[in-house]
Amino acid sequence: IGVMTDFHAGSTGNEEVISRAVALMQQYKPDIIALLGDYVDGSSSRTARKIDKEFFVFDELSRLRAPLGVYGVLGNHDHWVDSRQVHTLLTEKKITVLNNENRVLDHGLTIAGVDDYWEGPSNPEKALSGAGEGPVILLSHNPDVNGDLPDIKTVSLVLSGHTHGGQVRIPFTRWAPWVPCSPRYRAKAGLFAETDGRWGFISKGIGTFFLPLRLSCPPDIALLTLKSDSMSAI
Repeated sequence: IGVMTDFHAGSTGNEEVISRAVALMQQYKPDIIALLGDYVDGSSSRTARKIDKEFFVFDELSRLRAPLGVYGVLGNHDHWVDSRQVHTLLTEKKITVLNNENRVLDHGLTIAGVDDYWEGPSNPEKALSGAGEGPVILLSHNPDVNGDLPDIKTVSLVLSGHTHGGQVRIPFTRWAPWVPCSPRYRAKAGLFAETDGRWGFISKGIGTFFLPLRLSCPPDIALLTLKSDSMSAI
């Protein structure tokens, strides 16, 4: 599963970075690609007119191919700009947007997705309705959705972004002064055990928020390899 998130197109003129990230993901040739939201940036101006300047991100994403599908969810910035237009543009580029819904793949794996936790509303129960009997992977822009899953034991893995890994981390530590979610995720990025029966994965994302600055927290895309008894990430 290839994971990409937090593009924030238009925030700092990061078209080249996004293009390189898409090209690199295609080199990995993943079976599934998960896009976790914040395709556009709504920090400076929350108007749909901004999408005209940020349209390049949708053209870049249209290059993504995966034999089992390219799936996406929306983030808070997409809602701040125009969630309907972002949803439409993704769909036009042959990306399946999972807005509190799921798809059961032929071999039993279910890919589910929720709308943004802050702005959605996010509805995990609806997203998981009709899920297959096999493992379920849930896409959620914000990792705080895990707090709504305590009694749902069918979800094996939650893929998230939103935090940018903190974007600025204290050197030689994993600690970030600020993350836009629960403090429990302040020092988390990458793969970790969320509960005894569920893994979590938080990508640091591609773009930046507010300031075009990262410290001890480089951007990333990820490739997760699923196995029957374990999970690894590079």
